[in-house]
Amino acid sequence: MKKYIQSARSSKAYTDKSSKADKGLSSTYEGQTFGKYQLKEIQKGQESEVDTSLYTDPEFDSFQMEQIRRGLKFGLDVSQYADTKFNGDQMGQIRSGLEAGVDVSIYADPKFDWIQMEEIREGLESGVDVSLYADPKFNWRQMKQIRFGLESGVDINLYADPKFGSVQMEQIRIGLESGVDVSWYADPKFGSGQMEEIRKGLEKGFNVSLYADPKFNSFLMRDIQDGLEKYANDPLLDQTSVQDIAFAYTKKLPSLAYLSAENKYQRSKLNWQSVKDAAASRKPLDIPELEKEFDLGTLEGRAAYTLGLNFDENEDGSIVFTNNEGHEVGTLSSKEFDMLVRSAIANSSTRQSFAKAFATQLKRFVLER
Repeated sequence: MKKYIQSARSSKAYTDKSSKADKGLSSTYEGQTFGKYQLKEIQKGQESEVDTSLYTDPEFDSFQMEQIRRGLKFGLDVSQYADTKFNGDQMGQIRSGLEAGVDVSIYADPKFDWIQMEEIREGLESGVDVSLYADPKFNWRQMKQIRFGLESGVDINLYADPKFGSVQMEQIRIGLESGVDVSWYADPKFGSGQMEEIRKGLEKGFNVSLYADPKFNSFLMRDIQDGLEKYANDPLLDQTSVQDIAFAYTKKLPSLAYLSAENKYQRSKLNWQSVKDAAASRKPLDIPELEKEFDLGTLEGRAAYTLGLNFDENEDGSIVFTNNEGHEVGTLSSKEFDMLVRSAIANSSTRQSFAKAFATQLKRFVLER
């Protein structure tokens, strides 16, 4: 209890002292309008024995006064920022630069907001050439990515351009730091997500030409990467097949090469030449086996997509094709389907070329008759 009473007395004494000080200041600066917190900053300056006349001005708010007072306390040249054209945050960055011993004249300009000033100050402190980004055309996030690039020693000229957003800049910078050829994606036509997927593909050694195209969104690019990562090293797949995989992943469809790779241990069950012979001799085709090997329904969907068509299957097995406006443009009966398959087989030298022949025959059967 005694300790509590002693603490309460000390608190009351401090409050009385503070109130008297505030009252004294009000009397000393009578005729000038100062707020409570401005008066406290003047009081703190007097207690620290600094020249308060440098900020005893109602035009300075309390935060600006604080920055000037703190600079005076540490013996800084506050004339470089004791100006109402700077807000308190800007003053704080200039003061921090003076404390660090850098040339604050490079950024002590109200055209820079305080976060831009911070990025320039940090660049000066780390010893990089800040003239490459000390320009208000760059926002602070862009400045940060340029600063990071300068600090890591990469060629920032490849992305130090306001046409790139800060996250795009980041992806180019990371690519440069990892040593990949960023020319594949250092173009503002790619969004940051697309840039990231191309960069990751380059880092994994993929042939990014298969998907480095703005028409593929980042999610599709990621799907293509997944397909390439799974099948690109398969000894049974040639480059055409790998491209087919990329196409299939792009359209969210299994491709001929994809399914062939999945069934590579069953491929001996269906000899391509025997299929061609059966088709040419009009013998019945083993459609279930063909479906299993080539997934003809998926190929049909893929071919339709290529031709800009949508399709639906009727109960009788026939296919109805519509255009993007929803208008019916043709149908394909079960018998015609068999004819289409035979024709596509006859015009295919290898199973890899079957998909292309299938699309060609579908176009002839549906759109050109």
